[in-house]
Amino acid sequence: MSQAEKVNKASKKDERKKAWQTLLWVLREVHTLKRSYTPLVLINTLLNLATIYVPILLIAPVLEGFISKNWQKAWTWGLTLVGLSIALNLLKDFLSRYLKIQGSDLHEAFSAKIHEKPMTLDYPSSQDNDAKNAFQRAFQSMNYEGYFNEFIGQLFTLLGDLLSLITSVSLSAVLLLSSPKTEGWLSVIAQPWLATTVTVGLVILLSLLTKKSNDQLAIQRKRYHDEHITVETDLNYIVMQVLLSHGNYALYQVYNMIPMIAAWYKEKSKALTDFLLKANIIIKREILNKDISGFVFTLMAWFVAGVKVMTNAVPLAMVVTYANSLIQVSKSWLSFSENLATITRRVPYYQDIQNYMAKENALETGTIPVEKRRDHEVLLTMENVSFKYPGSDKWALRNVNVTLDMKKRHAVVGLNGAGKTTFVLLLCRLYDPTEGRILLNGVDIRKYNYQEYLRLFSAVFQDFQLFAFPVAENVACDVDYDEARVRACLEMAGFSERLAELEEEGKGLETEVASFLGGVMHFSGGEQQKMAIARALYNQGSVMILDEPTAALDPISEADIYAHLNEIIEEKTTVFISHRMSSCRFCSDIIVFNEGEIVERGEHNSLLAQGGLYAEMWAAQAKYYLEQGHVSLVEG
Repeated sequence: MSQAEKVNKASKKDERKKAWQTLLWVLREVHTLKRSYTPLVLINTLLNLATIYVPILLIAPVLEGFISKNWQKAWTWGLTLVGLSIALNLLKDFLSRYLKIQGSDLHEAFSAKIHEKPMTLDYPSSQDNDAKNAFQRAFQSMNYEGYFNEFIGQLFTLLGDLLSLITSVSLSAVLLLSSPKTEGWLSVIAQPWLATTVTVGLVILLSLLTKKSNDQLAIQRKRYHDEHITVETDLNYIVMQVLLSHGNYALYQVYNMIPMIAAWYKEKSKALTDFLLKANIIIKREILNKDISGFVFTLMAWFVAGVKVMTNAVPLAMVVTYANSLIQVSKSWLSFSENLATITRRVPYYQDIQNYMAKENALETGTIPVEKRRDHEVLLTMENVSFKYPGSDKWALRNVNVTLDMKKRHAVVGLNGAGKTTFVLLLCRLYDPTEGRILLNGVDIRKYNYQEYLRLFSAVFQDFQLFAFPVAENVACDVDYDEARVRACLEMAGFSERLAELEEEGKGLETEVASFLGGVMHFSGGEQQKMAIARALYNQGSVMILDEPTAALDPISEADIYAHLNEIIEEKTTVFISHRMSSCRFCSDIIVFNEGEIVERGEHNSLLAQGGLYAEMWAAQAKYYLEQGHVSLVEG
């Protein structure tokens, strides 16, 4: 055996091992989500077998009674046959309908599990492009070939095919091995060796032809599926991010983008339609292959059974039983081959899902619980912290050494790209430093329980998001909320007047903030930002992170927010990040970043006296505020 053959053999062995692991994973997932489903599918499989073989076996005594004119026997067995068939079919239909409902619930449960997975990943893992692509692939695989209920059904259908094959072969063996009792050319055809050879040979020939055709169709199906994922992703983007992005309609019209967007949509829609047509052709070809094979074998089965009866090899009363048994050999074998091929084809899609669901967090969690202090006394320290974003060679932060004093207000300022937001992301442990470490009360933050550490922070990020939920739920981030606390937080954030208007309109805190079709309703940018600030206040973290907290506010609203700053922040350690230098007057400590490094630090007046970067930035913005007449934002 050549080296290439050895490698190929080892590769196929590894693929088979992974396939078995995936099948076991599917069974475990189904058992976890709905324990009763698998046993019920097994029972349904056995009922299906019973509905096939009860008529095949009981028709013989019925025919024997009619042939011998034993009417009592014929009617007794006939009524037994009819009664059992009706009972079995009613029970099978009831169980099939019940399994359809349970299967739908199973699919919805697993679909929810897939959609929840990205939200359970830590921030670096969720932002990783490979993870995003893996989620998209898993999601499309689930929709295309990933219905657990169908897959479990096929697995047990495969078992049913195997049991049916054993039963039908046993019955057919009696027919094929029976010797003719007459002379003539029919007796030659009825010889056991010839009848068996022809029957087995035809089954093998039809199986090989069907398998070859289905293998080719499976390759096409997989290729079309890969194309479909790309097309579906592009089309979803156009629909969800472009067509339903109502806030961008003005942009589309001003720049005459509508023809371009229409062309995009038409192109992707046509590609999706082409895929569906190709997939439908494959399905029809698979059905045609099955029908042709079944028709050919049915003719052969009745011919063999007829010859055996005509040569007195078997009784006339058994002709229906044996003919149908022989037909079931072909049906069971072809169904077994087809289902095995389908399961084999579907396994790679489930492997996409399995690989994504097995994805682990990039950040390790410690075991030390975070002390919950009512006095909010926390001391955060960065020691020689440097950081590069995943996949980047550029340092976003370099050799940062800083301690955030307890209960102080810290302003983090700098030009665009200076490292301000990165500083906060590391502080919140949304990323871990590439070099150095961060301490909470003298302990490396990686030793603390990850989720408990995150709860320390109440944050308003620059790209905050409001959702298509009521105002109260957007603030509390929970369906069970403290209404008085929600109102108090909204009042502190300067939202009282707007809330009063909502109360007059009749819905108040239950007013929907956004539409499920996309876009925030009823609320200006400033009002949205105030709700985001109220959300941070409701969380009651010991450290407040305010990343551009007044970016969407006009200078008057901005002055109002800062006027109530003491009430909003209370005795918490607070970090402001803002391009608006006015926030710095309310902070006792100002940290100035430039190109990922801390270049200045101190309080407002001392930094102005130094005449450095901070003084330049302050002078540029102070001039604007004075020209606009907002003296309070400059002089305090």
